[in-house]
Amino acid sequence: MNSIRVGVIGCGAVFERYHLPAVKGNPSIKIRALADVNEKRMKRIVEKFGLENVSTHVDYRQLLKDPDIDAVWILTPPKLHARMVADALKSEKHIFCEKPIVTCTEEIKIIKKTLKRNLESKPPVLMPAHNFIFTPCFEKALEYIRDGLIGEIKKIYGRAISNLMFYKAVTDFRLQAKGGVIEDQLPHVIYLAQDLCGPIVKVKSIRPHSEKRALIEDVDVEVEFQNGVKGLLSAAWSNSIPVFKFEVEGSSGRLLMDLLRAPFNLTLIKEGKRRVIHLGHRFTQYFNVLLGRHPSYKYEHLHFINLVNGLVEPRISVEQGFELGRALESIMEFVEEGGSLLKSRRELVSIVRVKDDIKRSVRKAIMLLGGLNVPKGANVVIKPNVCFWKNTDGMIITDPRLLKAVLEIVKERTNSILVVESDNNSGTAEKRLKRSGVMDVIEECKVDFLNLSRDEFEEHEVAGFKIRIPKTILNAEYFINMPKIKTCNVANTVISIAMKNMFGVLGNRKKMIFHKKLLDILLYLNKIVRQDLIIVDGIIGMEGLGPVWGKPVNLGLIVSGFNPVVVDAVCCKIMDINPYSVGLLWRAYKMKMGEINVERIEILGERIENVKRRFSRPTLLADNIVGAIRATLKTYIGCI
Repeated sequence: MNSIRVGVIGCGAVFERYHLPAVKGNPSIKIRALADVNEKRMKRIVEKFGLENVSTHVDYRQLLKDPDIDAVWILTPPKLHARMVADALKSEKHIFCEKPIVTCTEEIKIIKKTLKRNLESKPPVLMPAHNFIFTPCFEKALEYIRDGLIGEIKKIYGRAISNLMFYKAVTDFRLQAKGGVIEDQLPHVIYLAQDLCGPIVKVKSIRPHSEKRALIEDVDVEVEFQNGVKGLLSAAWSNSIPVFKFEVEGSSGRLLMDLLRAPFNLTLIKEGKRRVIHLGHRFTQYFNVLLGRHPSYKYEHLHFINLVNGLVEPRISVEQGFELGRALESIMEFVEEGGSLLKSRRELVSIVRVKDDIKRSVRKAIMLLGGLNVPKGANVVIKPNVCFWKNTDGMIITDPRLLKAVLEIVKERTNSILVVESDNNSGTAEKRLKRSGVMDVIEECKVDFLNLSRDEFEEHEVAGFKIRIPKTILNAEYFINMPKIKTCNVANTVISIAMKNMFGVLGNRKKMIFHKKLLDILLYLNKIVRQDLIIVDGIIGMEGLGPVWGKPVNLGLIVSGFNPVVVDAVCCKIMDINPYSVGLLWRAYKMKMGEINVERIEILGERIENVKRRFSRPTLLADNIVGAIRATLKTYIGCI
């Protein structure tokens, strides 16, 4: 096998931490030239790795003129890839290009035009660097799928989470990219999914989320592939340890993997039995990954060497690189057309009647929305409404039976579940949960509880107040909001449902002072905290002088959705309250946080007109005052 003399274009973190260590000691690779705009960086890398006989260039085109260079690695920001690939093709260099080789149709045209010029002679190798395809667990999964072990592929789930602090990038091109994490981490999920299922033919919905910066840091994308397979593809930047979870659901089994933390492990679930297949490096695999020795980099470079020497057929075609670019372009077009709103999922709401089996009703409500899209093993945070220590007439807090049903359903996807509440004027969270019976449900279901008032927090200034937002809430992989359907006479909020329940995530113990600017704080919280699923307890609602001293309303409903603004608007219509008359919803609508015109919301399950009940507004009417007195006496004395 002939050795390959390589010139590297772009000497950032991915070169220094992953690609260069992957080929260290391989006699078939000779690094002979570096090109980067930063001369000091090139000099430091040469010294650090003891590279010999290496030329350095601040202009990559000078490197391409070197006749002694056989191949180039293009490891620059994505926006530069297409032009550099075209220039390298003109110089007749073999090319190994980091993902994505293109980001749009125009860039595909640039490369295709150059490739046509080389048709008369044997064209150089052009290999898209889709490294995770070479991960042992993915290769074994592919083998099992081809052998029919899990039947026909039905669904794909993938989520890649990266820690930018851990990665230590030398430039901020990721933060400058229009799509944020869509252009950085999501491509890994897309190319694995397309390798299994073919091209994405339809982007069904997108849920982008921005937290601390004015760019997309977390995104969920629902897609459909050319063979009808459904996909939920997700990516995020986080402060936690990086993960890359990928799941293939077939007609007769499932394959699960974490390509980052356990690249040599594959889990097979078939006929109710779970089996972990160990492919080697059982106890050292994660340690090696932390040291930058992920096996996929080594194996992809071996494949590139074999390609250049004509020993193998391409594992990743140029067309697959183009398909990744087309998928990214479709997703970005969808984001730009819909802004930060999910065009499909975020405007879906399900309404389900509750009879004897609450769990069955919950499952139906979720299935109407497309199923529970909790990634396998994800950290799920659940926030019920436990604002008081007693659930008088079942109308004040989230029904413990409903919480139990949700916990049991979520446990089918993950055991990492955390129920949260915070201290308030009615006492500590622990006291309220114990006296109300909610803690009994948590302990019975064997999940964890966290008092958010004891959690680490970020301090945010809103409307002149300093509020404490717990890090557990900000960093949740999947957040479920479980409010109660109630009217509210506090600070002109009128209703206390999904948006108002977020007030309970604040770590501040004394919250009443915030009532002066309650609407501003609620708008802020619902804007920056992503809610992945909302399940409203409408079994017994509250009318009148809520959120505590109202009157019970037997609704017998569960209302579910994804967007708190949309869900609250639908609940208003059920309560016979005009959403446009609720200041909180009107302001949220003007801020483009969600739709409140129910005619523009897709409602699944029961029709509003069939379940509507007129709720008494939170005003000082005689009937409401009598109701408040009755609730007080029943709560503290037990009479009536």
